[in-house]
Amino acid sequence: MLARPLIVLSMLLAVPAAAQEPKRIAAHRDWVAYVYGSGDDKICYIASSPTGWKPKGINRDPAYFQVAHFPGRNLRGEIHVEVGYPLKPNSRPRARVRVKKKTQDFRFFVKDSSAWVVDQKNAPVVEAMKAGSTMAFTATSARGTVVTDSYSLRGFTAAYKAINKACGS
Repeated sequence: MLARPLIVLSMLLAVPAAAQEPKRIAAHRDWVAYVYGSGDDKICYIASSPTGWKPKGINRDPAYFQVAHFPGRNLRGEIHVEVGYPLKPNSRPRARVRVKKKTQDFRFFVKDSSAWVVDQKNAPVVEAMKAGSTMAFTATSARGTVVTDSYSLRGFTAAYKAINKACGS
């Protein structure tokens, strides 16, 4: 279960070290769409940073929520969250998506400072994000601090359509 997300993470983290930079293809409100590479190595992804977090004043690296397509590997909608601090091993972070007046919860598993959807069930999360207005991602740091990042979902659907188009869907 952990091997595929680690491959995905290593590919995404290798992007800055590579000679080619990701190409920004669209910005839709709070989400930005990118393309990197070509052919079987092509990656299309969208990303957004938190609009806020609690508790305030925590020391961390940049955080982002990302959804990626890897057409050469037949992977679509792979979700990766970088929280910007070491996570408590074996903790179970949660994304809570607000859809109209209801919320939908999704569980994640952790490795270092990253999180992925449990059992690779990304599609329901993506669908909730398309229908939702806001999302809260709650995780526990290695020090035991519970941190909640707030994300806007404004522009998510349009940015997702942009990577669908860029990666041939």
